[in-house]
Amino acid sequence: MKKLVLSAVMALSIFGITDAFAAELQMSDSAKTKSVTEIQKAVPEKLENEVKTQKTVPYKVNRIDKNVAKLAKAVLPKVIYPTMTHHLGYEGSKFSITVRFNTDMDRNTVIAGSTVIFDFPKAANAAGQITWTNDREFKWVQQSNRRFDICNYDPDCEFKLTLTDGILSKEGLKLDGDNDNKQGGNCTIWFIDLG
Repeated sequence: MKKLVLSAVMALSIFGITDAFAAELQMSDSAKTKSVTEIQKAVPEKLENEVKTQKTVPYKVNRIDKNVAKLAKAVLPKVIYPTMTHHLGYEGSKFSITVRFNTDMDRNTVIAGSTVIFDFPKAANAAGQITWTNDREFKWVQQSNRRFDICNYDPDCEFKLTLTDGILSKEGLKLDGDNDNKQGGNCTIWFIDLG
């Protein structure tokens, strides 16, 4: 009984969908044209004693704000690397951390100790040098001689990187550090260096 009812319901559903598509395909050309021209801007064109409406009119904007157009195509800046606690490197016995963004960044807003902050157990806001690879990627290298100068290994060293929303893209958009798809919010990433 259930199979019979289920088969009947499926057959009626298929028939209904097919009928709807057939009705759409059989719609007269005048009805289709009417629905299209309703959303177009009509411009009267005078011919002798009659007024005729053109079917299409190209819309031309004379005043476009260049900054708005640039922002409309802009990508909301986000950090795409590092994403895990073990994404860290070394230059000799110094920490070397690479940071990568999803869009070109304004290098003047990426400042060690201001918008790029590394907090280590022995050194809050540790001093470091930023070197750019390209407009989307930079490397931070600590300034002290050894990583043991800024880290306590008990047995591991945990530290964090904070990228503030003072960091801007080349289009002037703030970093979306908290990944809420809106401008602003700091990005905080924790690292672990195994002892």
